[in-house]
Amino acid sequence: MPQTATQTASTATDQSATVNRLPRATYRIQLRSDFGFESLQQLVPYLRALGISDLYLSPLFHAREDSQHGYDVVDHRRIESAFGDHESLRQLADAAEHAGMGIVLDIVPNHMGINDPDNAHWNDVLENGPAARSAIFFDIDWNPPGSDFPNRVLLPFLGKPFGETLEAAELQVRREPDGFTLQYFNRRFPLTPASWAVILEHAAAALPQSVDRQTQEELYSIVTQLQRLSQQTSTIEERYREQSVARRRLTQLQRNESAVVAAIEDAIKEINGTVGEPRSFDALEALLNQQYYRLAFWQVAVDEINYRRFFDINDLAAIRVEEPAVFDAVHSLTFDLMKRGIVTGLRVDHPDGLLDPAEYFKDLQTAFKKSKPNSENRDLWVVAEKILSGDESLPEDWEISGTTGYEFLNQLSGVLVDPNGVSKLQSFYHALTQAPEHPRDVAYQGKMTILHDAMASEVFVLASHLFRLARADRRSCDFTHPVLTRALQEWIACFSVYRTYTRPVGWDVGSEDNGRIRDAIRWAKIRNPTMSRAALDFLARVLLLEFPVDLSEQLKSRWRALAVRLQQVTGPVTAKGIEDTAFYRYYPLVSLNEVGAELGSSGSTTEDFHRHMQRRVTDWPRSLSTTATHDAKRGEDVRARLHVLSEIPERYQQDFRRWDAEVKPLVRCHDEKEVPDVNSRYLIHQTLLGTWPIDPNSDGTGTKIWEHYTQRMLAYFKKAFREAKQQTSWRLPSESFESAIDTFVTEILSDREHDRFHLIDTLARQIAGPGYVNSLSQLILKATLPGIPDFYQGNEFWDFHLVDPDNRQAVDFETRTVVLREVRSQYSTGPLELVRSLRSGFSNELKLFTTSRALHTRQQHWAAFASGDYCPLLTSGGFAENVIAFSRRYQDRLVVVVVPRLPQQFLQSDSPVVSLDPWLASAWADTTVMLPSDSRVPLRDTFTDQIFNVTADKNGGGHLRLSKVFGEFPFGILTN
Repeated sequence: MPQTATQTASTATDQSATVNRLPRATYRIQLRSDFGFESLQQLVPYLRALGISDLYLSPLFHAREDSQHGYDVVDHRRIESAFGDHESLRQLADAAEHAGMGIVLDIVPNHMGINDPDNAHWNDVLENGPAARSAIFFDIDWNPPGSDFPNRVLLPFLGKPFGETLEAAELQVRREPDGFTLQYFNRRFPLTPASWAVILEHAAAALPQSVDRQTQEELYSIVTQLQRLSQQTSTIEERYREQSVARRRLTQLQRNESAVVAAIEDAIKEINGTVGEPRSFDALEALLNQQYYRLAFWQVAVDEINYRRFFDINDLAAIRVEEPAVFDAVHSLTFDLMKRGIVTGLRVDHPDGLLDPAEYFKDLQTAFKKSKPNSENRDLWVVAEKILSGDESLPEDWEISGTTGYEFLNQLSGVLVDPNGVSKLQSFYHALTQAPEHPRDVAYQGKMTILHDAMASEVFVLASHLFRLARADRRSCDFTHPVLTRALQEWIACFSVYRTYTRPVGWDVGSEDNGRIRDAIRWAKIRNPTMSRAALDFLARVLLLEFPVDLSEQLKSRWRALAVRLQQVTGPVTAKGIEDTAFYRYYPLVSLNEVGAELGSSGSTTEDFHRHMQRRVTDWPRSLSTTATHDAKRGEDVRARLHVLSEIPERYQQDFRRWDAEVKPLVRCHDEKEVPDVNSRYLIHQTLLGTWPIDPNSDGTGTKIWEHYTQRMLAYFKKAFREAKQQTSWRLPSESFESAIDTFVTEILSDREHDRFHLIDTLARQIAGPGYVNSLSQLILKATLPGIPDFYQGNEFWDFHLVDPDNRQAVDFETRTVVLREVRSQYSTGPLELVRSLRSGFSNELKLFTTSRALHTRQQHWAAFASGDYCPLLTSGGFAENVIAFSRRYQDRLVVVVVPRLPQQFLQSDSPVVSLDPWLASAWADTTVMLPSDSRVPLRDTFTDQIFNVTADKNGGGHLRLSKVFGEFPFGILTN
């Protein structure tokens, strides 16, 4: 066999000296109402013993009621009370600091939740419109093109059309102590104070004669004061002052005069209308027409939304942190926590949604240094949730330590599959499903689905601005709105990355952005030979800021404004069109469809992988290295198991065809199509294989196990097929289609005596053993490769969950704590005996042991990992291609890492493997790992505590025989 890899080391500098605190290993915690700061504080000793250096918390800011994740923040200045208070957070930080641990906080600067009365900024906008103090917070187009409702923000929150909702009396005015609100089920919307005059006039006219004159005059005086507000002749501050006075007067009047309260309630009752009497709702409709918002059926958002959203989620409004006042308000609590030493690092959510990410990160670092004047000019450790597509690099002008690690996850997945096998699976899949031959076409179609549906309103607004620019110049004034709309759609659908980074100031477009813009224009022309090329060329000139020589300065600014604004739309379209659409339509090997992955990826060689890691150690060695996140499509062990299919493509083809023949009787007809069709059945088959319950200590026949599993699968497939947006969707769910899918899956899982069940069970058990080996290789690589290893909560045990909400379940930390204590105790008395016991099966203890030992080594040899070089090691022999080997060295610290790759190739039969024994000792035959001459020192294995001597070579170097290194445990982390 040829030798693999190259022995060229890539060096890193001393990274720990460049930031305020460099984590050694992070542990992601999803804060919940039943798992807050006090619960987490109790967990600190366990995580410290496991080898974790930093707690990595989901957002802790006050979010909307019953938030499941914390990303729908309604007040960035407050801690979510469900998690605890400032004191309990401080106690958590004290416990962490005492254990030598830091706290990394996930922050959300891009958007806010607006479906909650506690969002004071949004309520201010609804009450006061464009003149609101908080109007600066949000991207609202108060005069959208073609709108008949100027100065009103669309609120697409109604469950049915506005007229039906109104006449069903589902919209009701409610009296508050200091004003009035509009109630829609459990939602309340403020009414602008000027409109209160309508209600109070009704009440004043109906006051009984017994009410004294002074009270009547006071009520009419308040009405007059409110009517003056509607004239909008006063300054903003005067209006707020007058509103405040009116509120106090109304509160006092209601407190003192029960007759006034009764009259107000009667007026409200009349305004609210009577079901069955349509004309009785005219007054309420008139009142609503006075508001700075327009309530509408939720599906109207597709065409008319006029505030920038987070993706296509109506309840999340984007915010403008580029404004200093907004930046300060959004980060006030964060900087206070950093100043007090409670928070030591940040994860920034969705920076691609920001107007100018580079400037934002600069502002973040500047604010940190102001809050920590004794930071010795070190930067704050910040990682960004940035998705890198293809060969895209992280922008060098971002003042951050790296990304949250999706590119690492996908590079790791790529080296753990067999590229040749993936290609065979792709050929089989294309022939089976008649899928487009090139994944690029699927990605294009997915993005076009989003552009024509979920984000059509954003495209319409952008096209309208583009149309205005075109009309302003005689050289482009003949382009029609429809032509420019299509040009925008086609360009966005052909764009290859999430966004460009043209700055709001200056006049240059970066060279990489320039190339990508032109490439997308070229592809748009290729895909649309009958489309106006001139319109696409005009769009290109605008995006590239190639101004005509006589273009006015005003028009130049408008060109730039459009180019910058468009950047904030391409990211959401790409995410929704590929990750949340195309990934659920095209899946030759579903384990490769992960956040940030290239659709249709076929894996990589070890040489390619080493090149990625050499760049990583040089360019971004402080990035997170993740294998599981709260947003991941599949749990890390699901992916690892399914990777094995790339090693047995022929066997998989045969097994799928046999299984597909067995389930054909369960297929139904829906709209003259098979349900599920063969593409859907393919997804169902691989998903079941990847998540199939396999417990070595159980026969797998427990009824409760399968009932719970069935419910999980039904929930997942409902989400998966809605995301695909072909036969059903979130916006237009098909009950008949989804019912047919439910029946199909339930029939498969309920009859455990049928061949269709046994065919999955047999193949799942065959790939399970090699899958566990993949999982442990993946774990060890994450802990030792360049970067900061990140562990998602609970994943020190096997994790076979799927996308959220399946992966956000409560974690049994009590059991994990007990197991870790036992494993550490047994290791201290007999490492080899413990390894021999654990390798006899694939228990949770095995994964936790491997995690603990890998992180323990990382702590002991921290310098080698924090600042050491990365050197791929040559391998030779019969299984040279089945090994990933490298060293990390810093000064006198040396770590050699060797793990298996493509483990199925070792097996000589189709029988299920229930232990690590097939990958031990002689199975590796003559396979060796080459070491340079300066590495010929005795090496101790972190798992078995054995010492191995490096055998000298004739050329002055040395080598390790894997039959010895893997004699007791088929994974090695060797240190001097």
